[in-house]
Amino acid sequence: LWTDNSVHTVLEGLRILAYLGAASALLLVVRRETVPALLRGLLAAMALVSTYGLATRLFPDRLGTYDPISTYRLSEPLGYWNGFGIFAAMGAVLALGLVARDRNLAVRCLAGAAFAILLTTVYFTFSRGAVISLAIALVAAFVLDPRRLQLAAALIVVGIPSAIAVLIGSSSDALTRQDSPLSAATDQGREVALAVGLLALVAAGAVGVLAYVERRWAPPQIARRGFAVVLAVLALGGLTAFLVRVGGPVDLVERVHNEFTNPPEQRVDLTRHLFTFSGSGRAEFWEQAWNQYTANPGLGSGPGTYEQYWYEHRPFRYVLRDAHGLYIETLAELGPLGLAFLLVALGVPLVAAVGARGHPFTAGAFGAYVAYVVHAGVDWDWELVGVTVPALACAVALLALRPTRSGPLALGPRLRIAGVATALGLAGVAFVGLVGSSALEASIDAAEATSPDYERAEDEARTARSWARWSSEPWQRLGEAQYGRGDVAEARASYRRAIEKEPDDWLLWFRLAE
Repeated sequence: LWTDNSVHTVLEGLRILAYLGAASALLLVVRRETVPALLRGLLAAMALVSTYGLATRLFPDRLGTYDPISTYRLSEPLGYWNGFGIFAAMGAVLALGLVARDRNLAVRCLAGAAFAILLTTVYFTFSRGAVISLAIALVAAFVLDPRRLQLAAALIVVGIPSAIAVLIGSSSDALTRQDSPLSAATDQGREVALAVGLLALVAAGAVGVLAYVERRWAPPQIARRGFAVVLAVLALGGLTAFLVRVGGPVDLVERVHNEFTNPPEQRVDLTRHLFTFSGSGRAEFWEQAWNQYTANPGLGSGPGTYEQYWYEHRPFRYVLRDAHGLYIETLAELGPLGLAFLLVALGVPLVAAVGARGHPFTAGAFGAYVAYVVHAGVDWDWELVGVTVPALACAVALLALRPTRSGPLALGPRLRIAGVATALGLAGVAFVGLVGSSALEASIDAAEATSPDYERAEDEARTARSWARWSSEPWQRLGEAQYGRGDVAEARASYRRAIEKEPDDWLLWFRLAE
Protein backbone atom coordinates (compact mmCIF):
# COMPACT_ATOMS: atom_id res chain seq x y z
CA LEU A 1 0.00 0.00 0.00
CA TRP A 2 2.84 2.42 0.72
CA THR A 3 6.07 0.98 -0.65
CA ASP A 4 8.14 2.77 -3.27
CA ASN A 5 9.10 -0.53 -4.92
CA SER A 6 6.73 -3.48 -4.74
CA VAL A 7 9.19 -5.90 -6.41
CA HIS A 8 11.79 -5.57 -3.66
CA THR A 9 9.15 -5.42 -0.94
CA VAL A 10 7.65 -8.76 -1.99
CA LEU A 11 11.13 -10.31 -2.04
CA GLU A 12 11.69 -9.06 1.50
CA GLY A 13 8.36 -10.56 2.50
CA LEU A 14 9.32 -13.92 1.02
CA ARG A 15 12.61 -13.82 2.92
CA ILE A 16 10.73 -13.18 6.17
CA LEU A 17 8.48 -16.14 5.35
CA ALA A 18 11.59 -18.30 5.02
CA TYR A 19 12.80 -17.19 8.45
CA LEU A 20 9.32 -17.61 9.93
CA GLY A 21 9.17 -21.14 8.54
CA ALA A 22 12.58 -22.08 9.94
CA ALA A 23 11.86 -20.59 13.37
CA SER A 24 8.38 -22.16 13.52
CA ALA A 25 9.70 -25.61 12.61
CA LEU A 26 12.35 -25.36 15.34
CA LEU A 27 9.85 -24.11 17.92
CA LEU A 28 7.58 -27.06 17.14
CA VAL A 29 10.22 -29.76 17.61
CA VAL A 30 12.82 -28.40 20.06
CA ARG A 31 12.28 -28.95 23.78
CA ARG A 32 14.51 -28.24 26.75
CA GLU A 33 15.85 -31.80 26.76
CA THR A 34 16.64 -31.73 23.03
CA VAL A 35 18.56 -28.42 23.04
CA PRO A 36 21.95 -30.20 23.44
CA ALA A 37 21.25 -32.24 20.30
CA LEU A 38 20.27 -29.06 18.41
CA LEU A 39 23.45 -27.23 19.42
CA ARG A 40 25.68 -30.22 18.66
CA GLY A 41 24.17 -30.64 15.22
CA LEU A 42 24.39 -26.90 14.55
CA LEU A 43 28.06 -26.82 15.51
CA ALA A 44 28.80 -29.88 13.36
CA ALA A 45 27.21 -28.23 10.34
CA MET A 46 28.98 -24.90 10.89
CA ALA A 47 32.32 -26.64 11.44
CA LEU A 48 31.97 -28.66 8.22
CA VAL A 49 31.05 -25.58 6.18
CA SER A 50 33.93 -23.60 7.71
CA THR A 51 36.39 -26.45 7.13
CA TYR A 52 35.49 -26.50 3.45
CA GLY A 53 35.77 -22.72 3.25
CA LEU A 54 39.17 -22.75 4.95
CA ALA A 55 40.32 -25.50 2.58
CA THR A 56 39.60 -23.23 -0.41
CA ARG A 57 42.24 -20.87 0.97
CA LEU A 58 44.78 -23.45 2.09
CA PHE A 59 44.45 -25.56 -1.09
CA PRO A 60 43.77 -22.90 -3.75
CA ASP A 61 44.95 -25.17 -6.57
CA ARG A 62 42.40 -27.84 -5.62
CA LEU A 63 39.24 -26.09 -4.45
CA GLY A 64 37.38 -23.05 -5.68
CA THR A 65 38.89 -20.36 -7.87
CA TYR A 66 42.01 -18.31 -7.18
CA ASP A 67 41.78 -14.53 -7.51
CA PRO A 68 44.69 -12.79 -5.74
CA ILE A 69 43.26 -9.28 -6.20
CA SER A 70 39.50 -8.89 -5.81
CA THR A 71 38.33 -11.91 -3.81
CA TYR A 72 41.33 -12.94 -1.75
CA ARG A 73 39.37 -12.71 1.47
CA LEU A 74 37.83 -16.03 2.46
CA SER A 75 34.16 -16.03 1.43
CA GLU A 76 33.21 -19.41 -0.05
CA PRO A 77 30.77 -21.10 0.21
CA LEU A 78 28.59 -18.27 1.62
CA GLY A 79 29.79 -15.78 -0.98
CA TYR A 80 30.56 -12.81 1.31
CA TRP A 81 33.63 -12.57 3.55
CA ASN A 82 32.03 -10.59 6.38
CA GLY A 83 29.05 -12.93 6.39
CA PHE A 84 31.35 -15.94 6.47
CA GLY A 85 33.37 -14.31 9.24
CA ILE A 86 30.41 -13.90 11.58
CA PHE A 87 29.18 -17.39 10.63
CA ALA A 88 32.48 -18.90 11.81
CA ALA A 89 32.57 -16.61 14.85
CA MET A 90 29.13 -17.84 15.95
CA GLY A 91 30.37 -21.40 15.50
CA ALA A 92 33.46 -20.67 17.62
CA VAL A 93 31.33 -19.43 20.53
CA LEU A 94 29.08 -22.49 20.23
CA ALA A 95 32.17 -24.71 20.23
CA LEU A 96 33.45 -23.05 23.40
CA GLY A 97 30.10 -23.66 25.08
CA LEU A 98 30.23 -27.37 24.26
CA VAL A 99 33.88 -27.63 25.29
CA ALA A 100 33.00 -26.24 28.69
CA ARG A 101 29.66 -27.89 29.38
CA ASP A 102 28.87 -30.96 27.31
CA ARG A 103 28.75 -34.18 29.33
CA ASN A 104 29.98 -36.32 26.45
CA LEU A 105 33.79 -36.42 26.39
CA ALA A 106 33.96 -37.15 22.65
CA VAL A 107 31.73 -34.16 21.88
CA ARG A 108 33.88 -31.89 24.05
CA CYS A 109 37.08 -33.00 22.31
CA LEU A 110 35.57 -32.61 18.84
CA ALA A 111 34.31 -29.16 19.79
CA GLY A 112 37.83 -28.24 20.91
CA ALA A 113 39.23 -29.26 17.53
CA ALA A 114 36.43 -27.34 15.79
CA PHE A 115 37.26 -24.21 17.80
CA ALA A 116 40.77 -24.09 16.33
CA ILE A 117 39.45 -24.49 12.78
CA LEU A 118 36.67 -21.94 13.26
CA LEU A 119 38.99 -19.35 14.77
CA THR A 120 41.42 -19.77 11.87
CA THR A 121 38.51 -19.39 9.45
CA VAL A 122 37.49 -16.13 11.12
CA TYR A 123 41.03 -14.82 10.67
CA PHE A 124 41.23 -15.61 6.96
CA THR A 125 38.00 -13.74 6.25
CA PHE A 126 39.90 -10.65 7.48
CA SER A 127 36.59 -9.37 8.83
CA ARG A 128 37.04 -6.74 11.52
CA GLY A 129 33.33 -6.80 12.31
CA ALA A 130 33.42 -10.55 12.89
CA VAL A 131 36.45 -10.28 15.20
CA ILE A 132 34.88 -7.47 17.24
CA SER A 133 31.54 -9.28 17.41
CA LEU A 134 33.33 -12.44 18.55
CA ALA A 135 35.03 -10.51 21.35
CA ILE A 136 31.74 -8.93 22.44
CA ALA A 137 30.02 -12.32 22.34
CA LEU A 138 32.67 -13.88 24.58
CA VAL A 139 32.36 -11.04 27.08
CA ALA A 140 28.56 -11.38 27.03
CA ALA A 141 28.80 -15.13 27.64
CA PHE A 142 31.13 -14.57 30.62
CA VAL A 143 28.86 -11.91 32.10
CA LEU A 144 25.77 -14.12 31.83
CA ASP A 145 27.29 -17.44 32.90
CA PRO A 146 27.32 -18.16 36.67
CA ARG A 147 30.28 -20.55 36.18
CA ARG A 148 32.37 -18.01 34.32
CA LEU A 149 35.69 -19.15 35.82
CA GLN A 150 35.20 -22.66 34.45
CA LEU A 151 34.26 -21.13 31.09
CA ALA A 152 37.44 -19.05 31.22
CA ALA A 153 39.50 -22.18 31.91
CA ALA A 154 37.94 -23.87 28.87
CA LEU A 155 38.72 -20.82 26.72
CA ILE A 156 42.37 -20.86 27.82
CA VAL A 157 42.70 -24.58 27.12
CA VAL A 158 41.39 -24.35 23.53
CA GLY A 159 42.40 -20.74 22.96
CA ILE A 160 46.15 -21.22 23.24
CA PRO A 161 46.55 -23.83 20.45
CA SER A 162 43.94 -21.98 18.37
CA ALA A 163 45.81 -18.69 18.76
CA ILE A 164 49.02 -20.41 17.67
CA ALA A 165 47.21 -21.70 14.56
CA VAL A 166 46.07 -18.15 13.75
CA LEU A 167 49.58 -16.82 14.36
CA ILE A 168 51.06 -19.36 11.95
CA GLY A 169 48.48 -18.43 9.35
CA SER A 170 49.14 -14.71 9.78
CA SER A 171 52.89 -15.22 9.29
CA SER A 172 52.35 -16.70 5.80
CA ASP A 173 52.82 -13.83 3.37
CA ALA A 174 51.37 -15.70 0.41
CA LEU A 175 48.09 -16.23 2.30
CA THR A 176 47.75 -12.69 3.63
CA ARG A 177 48.76 -10.54 0.65
CA GLN A 178 46.55 -9.86 -2.35
CA ASP A 179 49.42 -9.91 -4.83
CA SER A 180 50.63 -13.44 -4.04
CA PRO A 181 51.20 -15.92 -6.91
CA LEU A 182 49.29 -19.18 -6.92
CA SER A 183 52.41 -21.34 -6.49
CA ALA A 184 53.46 -19.57 -3.29
CA ALA A 185 49.90 -19.64 -1.89
CA THR A 186 49.69 -23.37 -2.62
CA ASP A 187 52.99 -24.22 -0.90
CA GLN A 188 52.37 -22.11 2.18
CA GLY A 189 48.72 -23.19 2.31
CA ARG A 190 49.72 -26.83 2.70
CA GLU A 191 52.11 -25.96 5.51
CA VAL A 192 49.45 -23.95 7.33
CA ALA A 193 46.89 -26.73 6.80
CA LEU A 194 49.22 -29.24 8.43
CA ALA A 195 49.86 -26.90 11.35
CA VAL A 196 46.16 -26.13 11.85
CA GLY A 197 45.32 -29.84 11.74
CA LEU A 198 47.94 -30.71 14.33
CA LEU A 199 46.95 -27.84 16.60
CA ALA A 200 43.29 -28.86 16.32
CA LEU A 201 44.34 -32.29 17.61
CA VAL A 202 46.29 -30.60 20.39
CA ALA A 203 43.19 -28.60 21.34
CA ALA A 204 41.12 -31.78 21.39
CA GLY A 205 43.69 -33.50 23.61
CA ALA A 206 43.86 -30.50 25.93
CA VAL A 207 40.09 -30.64 26.34
CA GLY A 208 40.41 -34.30 27.30
CA VAL A 209 42.97 -33.38 29.95
CA LEU A 210 40.69 -30.62 31.23
CA ALA A 211 37.79 -33.05 31.52
CA TYR A 212 39.96 -35.53 33.40
CA VAL A 213 41.13 -32.86 35.85
CA GLU A 214 37.58 -31.57 36.40
CA ARG A 215 36.34 -35.03 37.31
CA ARG A 216 39.07 -35.66 39.86
CA TRP A 217 39.79 -32.30 41.40
CA ALA A 218 37.47 -29.63 42.76
CA PRO A 219 39.51 -26.44 43.23
CA PRO A 220 39.14 -24.86 46.70
CA GLN A 221 37.67 -21.42 47.16
CA ILE A 222 41.09 -19.78 47.53
CA ALA A 223 42.25 -21.27 44.22
CA ARG A 224 39.17 -19.97 42.43
CA ARG A 225 39.64 -16.52 43.89
CA GLY A 226 43.28 -16.52 42.92
CA PHE A 227 42.38 -17.54 39.36
CA ALA A 228 39.81 -14.76 39.21
CA VAL A 229 42.38 -12.21 40.38
CA VAL A 230 44.90 -13.39 37.77
CA LEU A 231 42.30 -13.09 35.03
CA ALA A 232 41.29 -9.62 36.19
CA VAL A 233 44.92 -8.45 36.31
CA LEU A 234 45.61 -9.83 32.84
CA ALA A 235 42.47 -8.21 31.41
CA LEU A 236 43.25 -4.87 33.03
CA GLY A 237 46.87 -5.06 31.93
CA GLY A 238 45.92 -5.86 28.38
CA LEU A 239 43.43 -2.99 28.25
CA THR A 240 45.98 -0.58 29.72
CA ALA A 241 48.67 -1.65 27.24
CA PHE A 242 46.23 -1.20 24.37
CA LEU A 243 45.24 2.30 25.49
CA VAL A 244 48.90 3.26 25.93
CA ARG A 245 49.69 1.99 22.46
CA VAL A 246 46.92 4.04 20.83
CA GLY A 247 47.66 7.15 22.89
CA GLY A 248 44.82 7.07 25.42
CA PRO A 249 41.01 6.96 25.28
CA VAL A 250 40.60 10.42 23.72
CA ASP A 251 43.05 9.69 20.93
CA LEU A 252 41.40 6.32 20.40
CA VAL A 253 37.98 7.91 19.94
CA GLU A 254 39.39 10.48 17.52
CA ARG A 255 41.24 7.80 15.56
CA VAL A 256 38.17 5.58 15.33
CA HIS A 257 36.04 8.51 14.14
CA ASN A 258 38.56 9.70 11.56
CA GLU A 259 39.33 6.27 10.12
CA PHE A 260 35.67 5.23 10.12
CA THR A 261 34.51 8.30 8.18
CA ASN A 262 37.48 8.53 5.80
CA PRO A 263 37.47 6.67 2.46
CA PRO A 264 38.95 3.15 2.75
CA GLU A 265 42.55 2.65 1.70
CA GLN A 266 43.56 0.03 -0.87
CA ARG A 267 45.64 -2.46 1.12
CA VAL A 268 47.76 -5.31 -0.12
CA ASP A 269 48.58 -6.65 3.34
CA LEU A 270 45.24 -7.94 4.63
CA THR A 271 46.53 -8.53 8.17
CA ARG A 272 47.01 -4.78 8.56
CA HIS A 273 43.40 -4.38 7.41
CA LEU A 274 42.27 -6.06 10.64
CA PHE A 275 43.87 -3.33 12.73
CA THR A 276 42.20 -0.34 11.08
CA PHE A 277 38.87 1.27 11.94
CA SER A 278 37.78 2.14 8.43
CA GLY A 279 34.04 1.92 7.93
CA SER A 280 34.45 1.14 4.21
CA GLY A 281 31.80 3.74 3.35
CA ARG A 282 29.33 2.84 6.10
CA ALA A 283 29.17 6.42 7.37
CA GLU A 284 27.73 7.47 4.01
CA PHE A 285 25.53 4.37 3.78
CA TRP A 286 23.99 5.09 7.18
CA GLU A 287 23.63 8.79 6.45
CA GLN A 288 21.54 8.05 3.37
CA ALA A 289 19.44 5.56 5.35
CA TRP A 290 18.76 8.26 7.92
CA ASN A 291 17.86 10.70 5.15
CA GLN A 292 15.49 8.09 3.73
CA TYR A 293 13.83 7.81 7.13
CA THR A 294 13.47 11.58 7.55
CA ALA A 295 11.83 11.73 4.11
CA ASN A 296 9.29 9.09 5.24
CA PRO A 297 9.17 9.31 9.07
CA GLY A 298 5.88 7.47 9.50
CA LEU A 299 6.02 4.00 7.96
CA GLY A 300 9.23 4.36 5.97
CA SER A 301 9.58 3.89 2.21
CA GLY A 302 8.74 0.19 2.23
CA PRO A 303 10.83 -2.97 2.73
CA GLY A 304 13.69 -3.37 0.25
CA THR A 305 13.59 0.22 -1.02
CA TYR A 306 16.97 1.38 0.28
CA GLU A 307 18.72 0.37 -2.93
CA GLN A 308 16.42 2.58 -4.99
CA TYR A 309 16.93 5.52 -2.60
CA TRP A 310 20.71 5.04 -2.63
CA TYR A 311 20.99 5.27 -6.42
CA GLU A 312 18.89 8.41 -6.42
CA HIS A 313 20.86 10.19 -3.69
CA ARG A 314 24.26 8.48 -3.42
CA PRO A 315 27.15 10.89 -2.76
CA PHE A 316 29.62 8.79 -4.80
CA ARG A 317 29.56 5.94 -7.30
CA TYR A 318 29.05 2.69 -5.47
CA VAL A 319 26.96 -0.36 -6.28
CA LEU A 320 24.91 -1.00 -3.16
CA ARG A 321 21.76 -2.89 -2.26
CA ASP A 322 21.68 -2.68 1.54
CA ALA A 323 22.62 -0.06 4.11
CA HIS A 324 25.06 -2.45 5.85
CA GLY A 325 23.11 -2.13 9.09
CA LEU A 326 19.92 -4.03 9.85
CA TYR A 327 18.57 -1.56 12.40
CA ILE A 328 19.16 1.70 10.52
CA GLU A 329 17.86 0.15 7.30
CA THR A 330 14.74 -1.15 9.06
CA LEU A 331 14.11 2.34 10.44
CA ALA A 332 14.46 3.79 6.93
CA GLU A 333 12.24 1.21 5.26
CA LEU A 334 9.66 0.45 7.98
CA GLY A 335 9.80 3.45 10.28
CA PRO A 336 9.84 3.43 14.10
CA LEU A 337 7.02 0.88 14.32
CA GLY A 338 8.85 -1.62 12.11
CA LEU A 339 12.08 -1.11 14.05
CA ALA A 340 10.20 -1.67 17.31
CA PHE A 341 8.78 -4.96 16.03
CA LEU A 342 12.25 -6.08 14.97
CA LEU A 343 13.87 -5.17 18.29
CA VAL A 344 11.16 -7.00 20.22
CA ALA A 345 11.54 -10.10 18.04
CA LEU A 346 15.33 -10.15 18.42
CA GLY A 347 15.20 -9.15 22.09
CA VAL A 348 12.88 -11.90 23.36
CA PRO A 349 15.59 -14.63 23.18
CA LEU A 350 18.02 -12.32 25.02
CA VAL A 351 15.52 -11.88 27.84
CA ALA A 352 14.87 -15.63 27.87
CA ALA A 353 18.61 -16.24 28.23
CA VAL A 354 18.65 -14.34 31.52
CA GLY A 355 16.04 -16.71 32.90
CA ALA A 356 17.95 -19.72 31.58
CA ARG A 357 21.42 -18.61 32.66
CA GLY A 358 21.73 -21.50 35.11
CA HIS A 359 21.53 -24.13 32.35
CA PRO A 360 24.98 -25.37 31.24
CA PHE A 361 24.23 -24.91 27.52
CA THR A 362 22.93 -21.33 27.76
CA ALA A 363 26.31 -19.55 27.62
CA GLY A 364 27.30 -20.93 24.20
CA ALA A 365 23.93 -20.34 22.55
CA PHE A 366 23.66 -16.87 24.10
CA GLY A 367 27.13 -15.83 23.00
CA ALA A 368 26.57 -17.03 19.42
CA TYR A 369 23.25 -15.19 19.24
CA VAL A 370 24.78 -12.00 20.66
CA ALA A 371 27.49 -12.18 17.98
CA TYR A 372 24.81 -12.21 15.28
CA VAL A 373 22.72 -9.42 16.84
CA VAL A 374 25.79 -7.18 17.15
CA HIS A 375 27.19 -7.88 13.69
CA ALA A 376 23.82 -7.48 11.97
CA GLY A 377 23.93 -3.85 13.04
CA VAL A 378 26.97 -3.14 10.84
CA ASP A 379 26.41 -5.47 7.86
CA TRP A 380 23.76 -7.22 5.76
CA ASP A 381 23.62 -10.53 7.64
CA TRP A 382 19.80 -10.43 7.52
CA GLU A 383 19.92 -11.01 3.76
CA LEU A 384 22.17 -14.07 4.17
CA VAL A 385 19.87 -16.98 4.97
CA GLY A 386 22.84 -19.24 5.73
CA VAL A 387 23.90 -16.84 8.50
CA THR A 388 20.51 -15.86 9.92
CA VAL A 389 19.01 -19.36 10.23
CA PRO A 390 21.81 -20.57 12.59
CA ALA A 391 21.18 -17.45 14.67
CA LEU A 392 17.47 -18.31 14.79
CA ALA A 393 18.39 -21.82 15.92
CA CYS A 394 20.36 -20.34 18.83
CA ALA A 395 17.42 -18.05 19.63
CA VAL A 396 15.01 -21.00 19.73
CA ALA A 397 17.47 -22.88 21.97
CA LEU A 398 17.43 -19.98 24.43
CA LEU A 399 13.63 -19.92 24.42
CA ALA A 400 13.49 -23.66 25.02
CA LEU A 401 16.02 -23.51 27.87
CA ARG A 402 14.06 -20.95 29.84
CA PRO A 403 12.32 -22.76 32.72
CA THR A 404 8.53 -22.49 32.81
CA ARG A 405 6.19 -23.31 35.67
CA SER A 406 3.21 -24.27 33.52
CA GLY A 407 5.01 -26.90 31.45
CA PRO A 408 4.51 -27.40 27.71
CA LEU A 409 1.76 -25.32 26.12
CA ALA A 410 -1.42 -27.32 25.54
CA LEU A 411 -3.17 -26.44 22.27
CA GLY A 412 -6.88 -27.08 21.84
CA PRO A 413 -8.33 -28.47 18.58
CA ARG A 414 -9.58 -25.06 17.39
CA LEU A 415 -6.17 -23.47 17.89
CA ARG A 416 -4.51 -26.39 16.12
CA ILE A 417 -6.86 -26.07 13.15
CA ALA A 418 -6.27 -22.31 13.00
CA GLY A 419 -2.53 -22.87 13.14
CA VAL A 420 -2.61 -25.44 10.34
CA ALA A 421 -4.79 -23.17 8.21
CA THR A 422 -2.41 -20.24 8.74
CA ALA A 423 0.59 -22.40 7.89
CA LEU A 424 -1.07 -23.67 4.71
CA GLY A 425 -1.99 -20.13 3.69
CA LEU A 426 1.58 -18.89 4.17
CA ALA A 427 2.88 -21.97 2.35
CA GLY A 428 0.61 -21.07 -0.58
CA VAL A 429 2.04 -17.55 -0.66
CA ALA A 430 5.56 -18.98 -0.56
CA PHE A 431 4.72 -21.43 -3.35
CA VAL A 432 3.42 -18.67 -5.61
CA GLY A 433 6.54 -16.63 -4.92
CA LEU A 434 8.77 -19.62 -5.58
CA VAL A 435 7.23 -20.42 -8.96
CA GLY A 436 7.32 -16.79 -10.08
CA SER A 437 10.92 -16.30 -8.91
CA SER A 438 12.04 -19.55 -10.56
CA ALA A 439 10.51 -18.50 -13.88
CA LEU A 440 12.18 -15.09 -13.66
CA GLU A 441 15.54 -16.69 -12.94
CA ALA A 442 15.11 -19.06 -15.89
CA SER A 443 14.27 -16.10 -18.14
CA ILE A 444 17.40 -14.25 -17.02
CA ASP A 445 19.59 -17.33 -17.53
CA ALA A 446 18.24 -17.89 -21.04
CA ALA A 447 18.76 -14.24 -22.04
CA GLU A 448 22.27 -13.97 -20.57
CA ALA A 449 23.61 -17.33 -21.79
CA THR A 450 26.64 -17.45 -24.09
CA SER A 451 24.22 -18.23 -26.92
CA PRO A 452 21.06 -16.38 -25.81
CA ASP A 453 17.75 -18.18 -26.22
CA TYR A 454 15.35 -15.25 -26.38
CA GLU A 455 12.33 -17.36 -27.22
CA ARG A 456 12.75 -19.40 -24.05
CA ALA A 457 13.47 -16.21 -22.11
CA GLU A 458 10.19 -14.79 -23.42
CA ASP A 459 8.23 -17.94 -22.53
CA GLU A 460 9.62 -17.97 -19.00
CA ALA A 461 8.85 -14.27 -18.58
CA ARG A 462 5.23 -14.91 -19.59
CA THR A 463 5.05 -17.71 -17.03
CA ALA A 464 6.40 -15.37 -14.37
CA ARG A 465 3.86 -12.75 -15.42
CA SER A 466 1.04 -15.22 -14.70
CA TRP A 467 2.35 -16.06 -11.23
CA ALA A 468 3.68 -12.65 -10.13
CA ARG A 469 0.91 -10.35 -11.31
CA TRP A 470 1.85 -7.67 -8.79
CA SER A 471 5.39 -7.36 -10.13
CA SER A 472 6.90 -5.22 -12.86
CA GLU A 473 9.85 -7.56 -13.28
CA PRO A 474 8.13 -10.14 -15.57
CA TRP A 475 7.25 -7.30 -17.95
CA GLN A 476 10.84 -6.05 -17.74
CA ARG A 477 12.26 -9.49 -18.58
CA LEU A 478 9.71 -9.88 -21.35
CA GLY A 479 10.77 -6.56 -22.82
CA GLU A 480 14.44 -7.58 -22.67
CA ALA A 481 13.70 -10.85 -24.49
CA GLN A 482 11.61 -9.10 -27.13
CA TYR A 483 14.30 -6.49 -27.68
CA GLY A 484 16.91 -9.25 -27.90
CA ARG A 485 15.10 -10.91 -30.78
CA GLY A 486 14.62 -7.56 -32.55
CA ASP A 487 10.96 -6.75 -31.85
CA VAL A 488 11.39 -3.16 -30.67
CA ALA A 489 7.69 -2.24 -30.74
CA GLU A 490 6.66 -5.12 -28.46
CA ALA A 491 9.62 -4.43 -26.17
CA ARG A 492 8.57 -0.81 -25.87
CA ALA A 493 5.03 -1.84 -24.98
CA SER A 494 6.27 -4.29 -22.34
CA TYR A 495 8.46 -1.66 -20.71
CA ARG A 496 5.51 0.72 -20.57
CA ARG A 497 3.43 -1.95 -18.82
CA ALA A 498 6.28 -2.44 -16.37
CA ILE A 499 6.44 1.32 -15.72
CA GLU A 500 2.69 1.39 -15.05
CA LYS A 501 3.29 -1.05 -12.20
CA GLU A 502 6.52 0.55 -10.92
CA PRO A 503 6.69 4.20 -12.04
CA ASP A 504 9.54 5.08 -9.63
CA ASP A 505 11.97 2.44 -10.91
CA TRP A 506 14.61 4.39 -12.83
CA LEU A 507 15.96 1.29 -14.56
CA LEU A 508 12.65 0.70 -16.36
CA TRP A 509 12.67 4.24 -17.73
CA PHE A 510 16.26 3.77 -18.82
CA ARG A 511 15.42 0.56 -20.68
CA LEU A 512 12.50 2.29 -22.39
CA ALA A 513 14.80 5.16 -23.41
CA GLU A 514 17.22 2.64 -24.92
